Amino acid sequence: MISPLERVLTSVRRFPDHPAVHDDRAVSYSALLARTRRIAAALPAAGPAPALGAVLVARNATGYAALLATMWAGRAYVPLNPDYPAGRNAAMLLASGADTLIVDEPAVAGLGRLTAALPHPITIVLLGGGDPGVDVTSRHHVVRADPVDGVPTRHDPADLPGPAYLLFTSGTTGTPSGVPVSPGNVAAYLDAVAGRHDLGPGDRASQTFELTFDLSVHDMFATWQSGACLHPLSARALLQPAAFIRRHRLTTWFSVPSAAARAGGLGVLGPGVLPSLRWSLFCGEPLISRVAATWQAAAPSATLDNLYGPTEATIAITGYQPPAESWRDDDGNGVLPIGWPFPGQSTIVTADGEAVAPGDTGELWLSGSQVTSGYWADPGRTADRFVTRADGHWFRTGDLVHRDTHGALRFHGRVDDQIKIGGFRVELLEVDHVLRTACDSADALTVPWPDATAPRYLIAVVTRGAGRGPDAILEACARTLPRYMVPRRVAVLDEIPRNPNGKLDRKAAAALLEKGRHDVVLS
Repeated sequence: MISPLERVLTSVRRFPDHPAVHDDRAVSYSALLARTRRIAAALPAAGPAPALGAVLVARNATGYAALLATMWAGRAYVPLNPDYPAGRNAAMLLASGADTLIVDEPAVAGLGRLTAALPHPITIVLLGGGDPGVDVTSRHHVVRADPVDGVPTRHDPADLPGPAYLLFTSGTTGTPSGVPVSPGNVAAYLDAVAGRHDLGPGDRASQTFELTFDLSVHDMFATWQSGACLHPLSARALLQPAAFIRRHRLTTWFSVPSAAARAGGLGVLGPGVLPSLRWSLFCGEPLISRVAATWQAAAPSATLDNLYGPTEATIAITGYQPPAESWRDDDGNGVLPIGWPFPGQSTIVTADGEAVAPGDTGELWLSGSQVTSGYWADPGRTADRFVTRADGHWFRTGDLVHRDTHGALRFHGRVDDQIKIGGFRVELLEVDHVLRTACDSADALTVPWPDATAPRYLIAVVTRGAGRGPDAILEACARTLPRYMVPRRVAVLDEIPRNPNGKLDRKAAAALLEKGRHDVVLS
């Protein structure tokens, strides 16, 4: 098993002068290593396993070096998100138990709110300038690490005894759930994509995902293990992906399908406008066949790969590369298949734990070297979602699929109320919880819009007796939830439908919205 960090170091040895990252300028593999070692030198030696270190940084060469430095110092990295509310980042930091935190200059101003709830002092490494405040420096050990090139390190790289990284997903109780992904899980994935995508030192790959999104792990380590160059996109650049691809002559593109849909909707994906692409990768939400067709026409030299996988199965675990002669085949539902499992991984389609008949729809279960062991410090949820039996250790995805006549898996939505928006997993129950607190009423819920299979955003559904107005409701939600989870509109009903058990009925509420039997009071 070759750890993710060791794969990067191998490329440093093989391609020291090749560009590893291009943000404002090209940064070579040797320069990236120098930044990594300099930041790692400011970190204390890791204690007993599992040791974790948090990072709150931008997606640029220095931010990537901070992440690698955490691993270099013997810790799993825990990414926080500069765009998340301080309370959510604080909850993730507290739940992880991380004993170090690396912060870049733009995030220094929020350190007081981020660290206030920590019961024990930690080591905080500051990159660049900024004043963390007296309260922070009095409670925690604060050091500065100027990430310049050429400074030796005091640490040696070591295989991580615990996870490689810890990511937090949306949870049903209002508290994010941690998923510890082991070095072995990541190695299995990286080996699979190395055989699936022929990247090399001449390739230039996109980086569109936030570090809190596990698809960012592919961006970084699949690129760096091949000696290729990573090109991070800003939020603004992501609105015009075709222009970015042409300007940097990217050879590999990886994003959620909605990024391609937006580009197609702007009319900028004419035939042949993306000639440099060799690979077009999509994951995180259903890939609509017409979106794929438009993108493929724009990048005719690229192989399209529709990937699928939950965080608990390490980035992606199945894929579908459409054959050129029939790639538009969509089985009648307008969505491309999610394909077949990667080497060494297994899938079954189940109903009540038993395999369904060929062609029938059921819940997808996953097993293999990419499937993680469970949730971080949450044995109850682990027991609910992971099953160990005679034929292996299985993860219950909650996704509904069937196998088509070719044996390819095809996605049909969710068993429960978990959806994806822009590739991000969202537990509707978590948003409901925040919404009900925000409007001071139990009669409130969220509805994915325009449908639950491929929603673009959420609508907050409340009654006319809600304790707060629409503006105040959405503002309160935004203080707690990440942007993609905040409802965009408030719909007011005289009464929210209930099912025979007396529970609020989400599907019935959505049906009323479709019929226009509500007041949309804010958009």
